[in-house]
Amino acid sequence: MVSNEKRNDQNKQIIEVNELGEPFSERTHVSFIFNRQHFKGIVEKQLKNSAIIDFDDEYSGSETALDLKQKVVISYSKMKLLN
Repeated sequence: MVSNEKRNDQNKQIIEVNELGEPFSERTHVSFIFNRQHFKGIVEKQLKNSAIIDFDDEYSGSETALDLKQKVVISYSKMKLLN
């Protein structure tokens, strides 16, 4: 019988972020284009070639954000850092 702790360790994947993703660490404020519309948001999680972004509050009522349940996956090459 395998304990839950060991099972969880086996299921964890280590994600190696590519070079483009290095400036976009978690909690970084970014802008991006999705379906030809400009949006802003916060990086929630880094993936290998992209990141999961939470839409900023000003966009939370938009049809796009509502359809996507306030989160979207965007390629690092399509994001820009905001100050």
